[in-house]
Order: sequence, then C-alpha cells, then structure tokens
Amino acid sequence: MAQVQNGLIPFRQGSRQRKRQSGATISVAGGGNALSGVAQLTLDKVGMLNYLAIKVTGTVTLSAAGGFATNGPWSIVDRIRVDLNLTNMNMVDYDGRMAYDMARQMFRAWAPDGGTSYVPNGASFAAPVAMGANIWVLWYFVPISANPGSDFDTGLINLQAPEVQLSVQVRLAAAGASFVTNFTSLTLTNVEVHQCYFSSLDPRAVILPLGQVVRTVQFDQPVTATGENTITIERQGKLMNTLTRFEANGARSDNVDRLTIVANINDTMYDETGGLQSFEYERDYSMPRPTGIFYKDFWHARESPGMGDGRDLINLEVLTTFQQKIFIAAGTVLGAGNNFYRLGRRILVNFVSPATSGINPLSQ
Repeated sequence: MAQVQNGLIPFRQGSRQRKRQSGATISVAGGGNALSGVAQLTLDKVGMLNYLAIKVTGTVTLSAAGGFATNGPWSIVDRIRVDLNLTNMNMVDYDGRMAYDMARQMFRAWAPDGGTSYVPNGASFAAPVAMGANIWVLWYFVPISANPGSDFDTGLINLQAPEVQLSVQVRLAAAGASFVTNFTSLTLTNVEVHQCYFSSLDPRAVILPLGQVVRTVQFDQPVTATGENTITIERQGKLMNTLTRFEANGARSDNVDRLTIVANINDTMYDETGGLQSFEYERDYSMPRPTGIFYKDFWHARESPGMGDGRDLINLEVLTTFQQKIFIAAGTVLGAGNNFYRLGRRILVNFVSPATSGINPLSQ
C-alpha cells in the first residue's frame, strides 16, 4: 500500500513502466557498405527515461572463415552517444565494447552474448563468422538512470518537458578489421532504439524524482611504458563505478599487477592485485572476468550488482585530485600506437533542470 505524504504518493507506487521503439528503424548507408555510417534520432517525448536498448543488425560478408578482433563483435559500433539538448550535456559517450562490459556489470550472470553462462536466443545475439554472408544481431543495453530496479528513479530524464530534447547517435566502425578478420563488406545495416520509461497518470499526485542525472562516459589514454599509468578523473559529481580496459599491442591484456585508487595524491583508498580483482569480479558477477577488464563498483552496496544506497560513492567535488592507476607488468610487449588504458565511468550529478524535474516542487 502506497504511503501518502502531504497528499502525494511515492513515484515508485504512482508510476507505470512502459517500453516502446523510438521512431522508425534506421537504415545505415541505404543498404550499401555501412562502415563509418551513423544512425541518429531524437527520442520520443514520452515519460521519464530509464534506459535504452539499441539493436544493430547487418550482413557481414567474409572472404574466408574469420574470427573476432580483440574487442569482439561489439566493436562493430565505434561510438554510442546520448546528448541532452543539442549536446548541451553529454549523458552517454562510450565505444561498443565499453557498452558491452559496463552493461554486464549491472546484472549477475548475464551478458548480451550470454558470456560464459548460457547460449542466447538468436533474436538476442548472433554473430557467425563463416565464409560468405553472415547475419549479425547485436543488442546494446544503455542505462540512463542508476538501474532498472531498486534505484530506477535515480537519474530519470523527463522527456515530457517541452524544453528537453534527447538525441541518440550510433556510429559504426570505420574498418572491418576493427571487429572481424577476413572482412569483405557490411551491408543491409539497420539500427533500432527502444526506450524504457515511466509515466504517471497525474504528475501532480506523486513525489517526482530528485533533480539528478547519471553520466556514463569513456576516456582513453595511450600507454607508452610499463609500470605505473595514471588517469586523473575530473571533479564532477559522485563516482558510481569505473571500468578499465587495458590493451597492449592491439589486444586486451591481463598483464596488470595492481590497480590503485588515490584521492588527494596520498590517500590510497584501494590497492588491489590483479588476482584480487579477478576474485572479486567472479564473486560479484558469477562468471569469469574477461581478459583485460578491471572493474570497481562503488554503487554495489546491496546484494544485487548495480544497486546501492550511496554507502561507497566517492564525492569527487570535495577532493582536490582523484586518480586511478594501473601498474603494467614488466616485460609486457607494447606495440607502436596500439596500447591503451581505456576508462569508462558512471557519475551521479545533482542537476536541477526541466530534464530532471517536473511541476512538483518536491522534485527541486
């Protein structure tokens, strides 16, 4: 039974979850070779946005039986962006592989391709690499608010506000070698964007969510030497998680001795070996840690991954500096221009605007 406060009921009890495809299916490059093609649309102005599910399909033709490049079929997508009000605020900005890895960290024993847990239905995932024409089906889960469960209302975007416009851009890889070997062509490529949102029959009767947004963004830094490699994270909002992808000589690599997180130069908050990272990852997500992927989840403060109460969030705005470091093992073979420290992160930002609030003054 919903508890009434000041004549209003909580948004969780006074809202209805809804899902729909936004706009029409987008044909990329008109059925021709879609490399470097871009699919872009403005989301339907309905309800308060919780997450997006993006489907990419296409015919991948190979000259001989092939194999995936280092980041798997997910790197067929070079970049996913979600922008608020004509890029006034960048809500989401990461590559296809980062989208894959960050999504699987939100749920236990699930991955868009089944991971090592199960074989998915062909409508959910298909990426054969036989000689000739192969039909690929890939889904990308793109969170907008904190999660679809217990914290669904943390960071909802109010698409109904007349001042709000949210656009989605999916940019495909520039070269077939980015995602598969023996590549010939990418044709008949389509993109669908589906949105999950919440609406209330009478917004005046509910306590609307607080004015917050969750940003999911990626920063890449070249690696030029073994040993300590540091990324300084900008001082914005409260850090929910980070996902590190280390690539050496063009391939994901586990040659990371330690991962440390340091505040204000000398306050080492976490100092974890590569072995501890693997142990913690598999305990939390019930599947083996992918090669080259290292994850820190400050939002996971309850039993289920990707769900929390703010217990371990790091308020970056009260710190002078905040750094994450990886220590690359001596003897790791580094190539020329193909070694990267890629860091994805989610941050919770207090941001009162038409996108994050409604007519209810309690949302302010």
